Amino acid sequence: MKLAGRAPTRTISLLLQLLRILSYPFFILLHLLFIASSLLLRTYETFTSKSSLAEDTDQERRQAAPPRHLALILVPSKTRRKDEKAALVESILRAIEWSGEWGVGELSLWDGQGLTQSVLPSLMKTLSLNISKTHQNHLPISPPSTPPNGPTQDMSPEEEGPVSPSPRRAGGKSLVRKLESVGVGDEVRSVTIHPGTSSNRSLKLHFLPPSASSEIIVNLTKRYIERKKDVGQIDVKSVDRDIREQLHFTSDPDLLLIHHLSRPSLLGSLLPRSPPELWGYPFWSLRITEIYQYPSPLPLLHHLSPLITSFRSSSLPFLRKLGYSISVPPNIHSDGHGILHREEWNGAMGAWSKVEQRLGK
Repeated sequence: MKLAGRAPTRTISLLLQLLRILSYPFFILLHLLFIASSLLLRTYETFTSKSSLAEDTDQERRQAAPPRHLALILVPSKTRRKDEKAALVESILRAIEWSGEWGVGELSLWDGQGLTQSVLPSLMKTLSLNISKTHQNHLPISPPSTPPNGPTQDMSPEEEGPVSPSPRRAGGKSLVRKLESVGVGDEVRSVTIHPGTSSNRSLKLHFLPPSASSEIIVNLTKRYIERKKDVGQIDVKSVDRDIREQLHFTSDPDLLLIHHLSRPSLLGSLLPRSPPELWGYPFWSLRITEIYQYPSPLPLLHHLSPLITSFRSSSLPFLRKLGYSISVPPNIHSDGHGILHREEWNGAMGAWSKVEQRLGK
């Protein structure tokens, strides 16, 4: 009887193993179909969606109120490239310049690996040099307006390193007009500047170190213990206020833009798009933040731009109609690999202009 009972069990086990083996090709085929459909959808989207660089699209976005606080995550590659620091510096300078154009009041910068902190001395010199070229005099860095929350992080001239070359700007205009103050505390460097040459709006920059994410709750807990703060006095509003104070934030980020300093591999660009990640950005401040990551473009499609342009200038009516019915694929790497492109920035602003933030109401 025992042998008779084991025979059906072995048969069922063999059938299950055979079913698993036969299901592998099915799942592989299903995955390939998913990749193919994703490629077709992305190709259709590339040639039918209007470029964010179009003038009418740009005017529509500018009618909306700009975000008060924009957070920029600069994601370094796993294998550090030689030109990655240069791409990071140029991306930061472009973000500062475009924030001034759009009227953004606050800009926080994060890479999560300390790459920004390694270029910060030369970046600060670049900003100061741009200021001195405009005013023909050097403006000294003033002390912070409020006492720092922790030990300061002063740098000697030997630690500052060489000055990075000033980036290319249209018309030779300097990037900033006036440097108001530099606050140093809790290893978060905050700078207030006036971008552009005619705007009177100020822009607050926050350079967030990696410790701003992992240690901020720990430091806040230690502070509560040292002050012997009663548990009944601690609520969400007080924690929000204290964390903003540690990060030097005036308000929480309204818009978060994720930019990768390295382009994906050929295989990675063909695979379905990965969901956006925070990459360690201080999560507590992200309450109703709009998160935007520019969709990775398909490779080689931008090489069709000359063909589409020739269609638009063709003497044949049907070719002209075809050319204007197809969007020109953008090439976000035209200015250099890893540098923040205007298409990415405008895409984030376009997403922001359509969002509604109601705090759950």
